Amino acid sequence: MIENTKKKIVILGGGMGAMVTAFELTSQPNWQDLYDITLYQLGWRLGGKCASGRNMTPHQSYEPDYRIQEHGLHIFFGFYANTFRVMKECYDALENEKGIFQGIENAFQPHSFIVFEDEDKQGRWVPWNIDFPYSKDVFPWPDKDMEVGSPWDYILKMLEIMLHKHSDSPHLDSLSSTSRIELDPDREPIALELLPQVAKRLEVTKENLLSSSHKEVLAYTHQFANSLPKDVQHHSSEDHNVLTWLLELLTKLARLNLEDVMAKLEEKFEQPLIDAHHLLITLNLGYAIARGVLVNQIFNWQSFNDLDQHDFRTWVGHNGAWSETANSVLVQVMYDLLLAFPGGIATKENGQLGAAATIRWIWRMIFTYKGAIMWKMNAGMGDTIFTPLYIELKKRGVKFEFFHRVTNLSLNPEQNAIVKVEMGQQVTLKNPELGYNPLIPVKDLLSWPSEPLYDQIVEGEKLKEEQIDLESFWTPWTDVKKVTLNHGEDFDIVVLGISIGAFPFICEELINAKTEWQQMVKSLQTVTTQGGQLWLKPTLKELGWTQNSPVLGTYVEPLDTYADMSDLIERENWPSDRSPKNIAYFTGVMEDPGIPAPSQYNFPAEQQQKISGRAIDWLNQKIAPLWPNATTKDNPHGLDWNLVVDLEDEQGEQRFYSQFWRVNITPSERYVLSVPGSYQFRLQADTSRWDDRPRGFNNLYLTGDWVDNSFNSGCVEATTMAGMQAAKAIIKQQFSQEYHRQQIIGENDAWPKPRSLNLSLGDEG
Repeated sequence: MIENTKKKIVILGGGMGAMVTAFELTSQPNWQDLYDITLYQLGWRLGGKCASGRNMTPHQSYEPDYRIQEHGLHIFFGFYANTFRVMKECYDALENEKGIFQGIENAFQPHSFIVFEDEDKQGRWVPWNIDFPYSKDVFPWPDKDMEVGSPWDYILKMLEIMLHKHSDSPHLDSLSSTSRIELDPDREPIALELLPQVAKRLEVTKENLLSSSHKEVLAYTHQFANSLPKDVQHHSSEDHNVLTWLLELLTKLARLNLEDVMAKLEEKFEQPLIDAHHLLITLNLGYAIARGVLVNQIFNWQSFNDLDQHDFRTWVGHNGAWSETANSVLVQVMYDLLLAFPGGIATKENGQLGAAATIRWIWRMIFTYKGAIMWKMNAGMGDTIFTPLYIELKKRGVKFEFFHRVTNLSLNPEQNAIVKVEMGQQVTLKNPELGYNPLIPVKDLLSWPSEPLYDQIVEGEKLKEEQIDLESFWTPWTDVKKVTLNHGEDFDIVVLGISIGAFPFICEELINAKTEWQQMVKSLQTVTTQGGQLWLKPTLKELGWTQNSPVLGTYVEPLDTYADMSDLIERENWPSDRSPKNIAYFTGVMEDPGIPAPSQYNFPAEQQQKISGRAIDWLNQKIAPLWPNATTKDNPHGLDWNLVVDLEDEQGEQRFYSQFWRVNITPSERYVLSVPGSYQFRLQADTSRWDDRPRGFNNLYLTGDWVDNSFNSGCVEATTMAGMQAAKAIIKQQFSQEYHRQQIIGENDAWPKPRSLNLSLGDEG
């Protein structure tokens, strides 16, 4: 049996991947006998790209309003099974703990109403409203592993929902789908050749099949697909030929319907026709995805990953999506959601998004959500996620070292292990033996402040006076001292939880040592983003929005995403006579300004000024379709600035500067893209695994949305999965012999038992 030697683990970074790695390791029985864990974090707060803070700036006549200031718009989806499971365990462990929500059920609220904004040829913005089904007594925090299924299972789910949606739209029955389909022998010889075979399998005549309505063929397709064996390995090539033939017939019939609808819309612009148009686009996208999987024989998740060689919009176009579908908001929303615009150029032509990553999102988002498709946090993400994780990990014995800036990871002469971690200690704590206490109370929650708590820092007054941002890559601040951690003395294992945008500046030796690291850093593109928040005097209804509270996408670039977050007002600390009645969050990419040298101290302020000016222009020109009552007679397109809450009572556009608008330009804050062709260059959490040669380093583990975490897109669920995988790899490596001896693991509770993941469409491990 392997000697049970206690390992010193250093975790670099405090984002979700790093925190989940620590949480999973410390969830093992007797973990204190196995590990000594220290997490090092830049600046004064945890959260990484998901961080939030509470505004600490006092006003002339008021105390700080403690408004929530997010790094961006963060809303969880109902399929985030791993993330919700971790958070439920955390909240359960902190039962009756003061300063956090009492139970996860009080930390989140369901959201089901989604709007896509579609600009027609006349320049009108036409809302595409989707009110997803909501199950009141179903929650996304699972008590058992989620059954994800195979690609074939999702084809069946798509056909089922297509049939259901078609049945709910009687308007389509009166369209031209009953016209007889003529197959051109010159252009469609294979279709004619297969016709007798298809008719025989369906037990209908060829004539009846070709004269069937769209709905009838959809019913045939659904019935035939469900008659096939559950295990796709027992399908024949004839089975798939028949199903593909039916899907292509469906596309023909749907095309006739679409042309009929579009002609009628030219005559009369009315909601039933708009709804029919939306339904046909939705069905066509489903057909294209199903056909692409069938034709390309993609029936296991490993081969499914190969689809990421293709851009999603191009791929569905090649598999039967009409140009109206490929260019629709139904496709565009995925590019907006995943910020898929290299260089921050937010145009349809510039969008790049891997097909596999996109289809995973669509399938999981629609078919596996629990309760509601979205779940909003009832406070900031810092308050809701990182406060309880921090408190629980502290209680378990994890040590936190704030104000530590990683500068270099150094290799041994053999270039196969980390021997030094070099950092700059940013400040001197007044009571170093007590450590830094990062949280402040805001009403009944412990929260992360928007700036350091200066009274705990020796250099606090100077930091405050000079307005130093210790989280910035371009800070003029000089570290108070250098810190070097040495292998064998200070650490045995390093977990790298800093995002890939920072690697050229902290991992130069690693990149130079391994071709795989060079390829990863080159291929995984990142993009700069912006997030804005407005606090407004009128209610949403008074602004002119006539529907339910929305989460809205595909609006005017670059601020294509908007959400009403007015429910957070009660969590802030506004004076009763000046309190807002509405909060609006906006987000999107920003044109990439590059990463100048750290000595360019004015760079953040310049970029903030530039993006603020553009945001003001956007609000002055583009707000009317969202809030028609928020405009003025002088400017019927733009925002009436008098409606903006400003406790300093500035005038006009100057009121914008009392709001919160953030640019995410620091290398580690840049959003990681899922561009076509990049999947194969992602490294797994365990970089020491062997293929033909070692791809990584013996004592280094990776975590974050940039690793090959099986979901491979920028979201908190992917990051959580990476954290779980990193912890699992550490446990497996330390106890590699016993790990495979199930009888020992099963009999001895002292041995660690890595939990399984709720697999997210592609995880084979």
